[in-house]
Amino acid sequence: MPPTPRSSAPAGSELPRETAGVLAPPPAFPLVTIALAEVLRWWRPLPLIPADRWWRWVLAAALLGTALAIASSAIVTLRRARTPVEPWKPTRAVVTDGPFAISRNPIYLAFLAIQLSYAWARPNVWGVLLIPITMALLHWGVIAREERYLAKRFGEPYMAYAQRVRRWL
Repeated sequence: MPPTPRSSAPAGSELPRETAGVLAPPPAFPLVTIALAEVLRWWRPLPLIPADRWWRWVLAAALLGTALAIASSAIVTLRRARTPVEPWKPTRAVVTDGPFAISRNPIYLAFLAIQLSYAWARPNVWGVLLIPITMALLHWGVIAREERYLAKRFGEPYMAYAQRVRRWL
């Protein structure tokens, strides 16, 4: 028999099937702003650093590697808890270990690092300038909705976790 996921629901109780009601799949937000950065780069190029600098590739690769490690670790942690990664599916547990012990949104943090990595690799200053837009889209389109949903679904255990762990870092 598989282990029971760590959950705040009383034993034997059935959690409702409702979801967070996110506006779009979360990867769509950074992808849209990266596409917009490319359009803006074509319209008005603003190179972040000279394109011939070898170290910009090192920085971009380091950021990308860190982002992928954070996202992978968060996905593995969610799967171990037997709760879906996809926010349009019902959450089964409040996950508080792994990268979730440091950030309530490690996957979204990884999305921002990927966008920054893209900006350095291209080089495209628009990718950096649009990071606050990506953060706002993630906040209003996903995070605020998830937080309301999790507070309603799990109550005090989620609220205590939210008090203990920061949203981003």
